Amino acid sequence: MNAGWLLLITAATALYLIARKATPATAKSGGEWVMPVTLTEEPGTINVASFNIQTGKSLDGKRNIDLAAAVLAKADLAGIQEVYAPTWLNRIGLGRGQPDCLSAGSGASVLFCATRRRWFREHRGNALLSKLPVISWRTEMLPDRSGKSYRNMTVAEVSWQNQRFHFINTHLHTRAGRDEQLKAVLQEFTRYPRAILVGDFNTTAADPMLKAALEASGVCDTIAELALDSDEEQRIDWILTRGFKVVDGQMLAKGVSDHPYYQVSLVYV
Repeated sequence: MNAGWLLLITAATALYLIARKATPATAKSGGEWVMPVTLTEEPGTINVASFNIQTGKSLDGKRNIDLAAAVLAKADLAGIQEVYAPTWLNRIGLGRGQPDCLSAGSGASVLFCATRRRWFREHRGNALLSKLPVISWRTEMLPDRSGKSYRNMTVAEVSWQNQRFHFINTHLHTRAGRDEQLKAVLQEFTRYPRAILVGDFNTTAADPMLKAALEASGVCDTIAELALDSDEEQRIDWILTRGFKVVDGQMLAKGVSDHPYYQVSLVYV
């Protein structure tokens, strides 16, 4: 092998290793979210959901993002975790990325919020789904100790019934650094008198920090309030509220994803 071929192979290998390495996404923000699909008439209650879709992979190991989208069709506002970003091919019009599939299948607008970059593009993250007007939004990266499994939270200001509230979606780490991430998310939640915090916290109600937050005045663990999940001690998915009353809800057991789907109906207090 001559020197030219050796240099080419070395450069290609280096480029591959750089491209495949996951790096954190950057913080983003935006003004009014232009929503192609909105409710024609504001409902008396809003259906709020949290769903870790496991990148569209069901318990049988098959990936079908349309199944997750169909489940989310009943939600007016949802936090979605573990979503793949559009690929390079999607960006040039070949096929549809997961955010577009979720939007088309649910009849709502979907905003992708990357947690990491890979292959020189946004690669994976979470998403907001909304049929309500979003006035502004921002995504913040959370503290990280893993060096590879990056996390964020997205905060949106939402308008409903001539009032505004804040909606927060997140997916926390399974191990190292989760306490710092949970602290940051809970601090953001408590900043607002009227707020909804949803997501996969990767921790249960026994977590001391979360337990203290749940005991705070005005905080409602809506899933527990409605006794939606019989395996309450192991639950790691959450829909917390301040300034709302929960009036109804439902849970869809694991199957479409390796996580249950939770949805609650809310009214202002």
